[in-house]
Amino acid sequence: MKRTHGMQAGLMVVLASLVASCEQPRMQCTAGHGGFAATYTLKPGSKQGEGDCDTLRGETIGLEKYNPSRPDNEKEQDLSRALLAIRATELGALAAEAEGAGVPIDGGAVTSMGEFASVEPDEGDVCTVASLSVAELDLPAFGDRPATRLRYAWSNVRVHVTPTFPGTLMTADLTYTKDGCTASYSVVGLWPSVSCAAPPMEGSDAIVTDPGLCDPQADIAAGRLTGSGINPDLEEQVTCDPEIALCVLKEPPEALR
Repeated sequence: MKRTHGMQAGLMVVLASLVASCEQPRMQCTAGHGGFAATYTLKPGSKQGEGDCDTLRGETIGLEKYNPSRPDNEKEQDLSRALLAIRATELGALAAEAEGAGVPIDGGAVTSMGEFASVEPDEGDVCTVASLSVAELDLPAFGDRPATRLRYAWSNVRVHVTPTFPGTLMTADLTYTKDGCTASYSVVGLWPSVSCAAPPMEGSDAIVTDPGLCDPQADIAAGRLTGSGINPDLEEQVTCDPEIALCVLKEPPEALR
């Protein structure tokens, strides 16, 4: 009898250790690699100056998480720190246009950089970057383009990180400056950035969209052999924005409100 009890106790210890070893390790802060479909909502009363800086609707923005080099060895990553880079399509396109025209962009910065508060999400599964460097271009007139100053100042970036949503949902604040006009926006981003633009009608330049392109499920009858690539768990929360022709979140995700 004693031997039986001992065997049972030993078996329970083994089972407990197996259960513990099967627990998922805590995820580290990350962000979906590549483009996020970002919507911009103007903060009332934030516009200063004259211009159209208060008319942004949204665009694709690129996010990239990485670990910097160790201070004592540049060839090894410092896993105790995590950085985030953000690049907006408008700013990147302007830089590419200037470079193509031979206009130097020395002194400008196309990418914003910041550091996560921690390498692991907080208790709410959120990774935060409180402030980032400013991305800015100040270019002289070239070609048909007038002299342009474009500035993106990101802050309060928050990324939802779980096994189901591994850095694919984000929110942020953006202060946008174009020439002498500045406005602030609330930003909501969804990875991956998926276009819902449909082929335009013959002879028309009007933007045509197809909400079905946002569907994560394939629809053979409609000619969609694959889904959109968007997480199926978000199917009811995603819509096609007709102004920017991107599949976007209808509202900020609950974890980031």
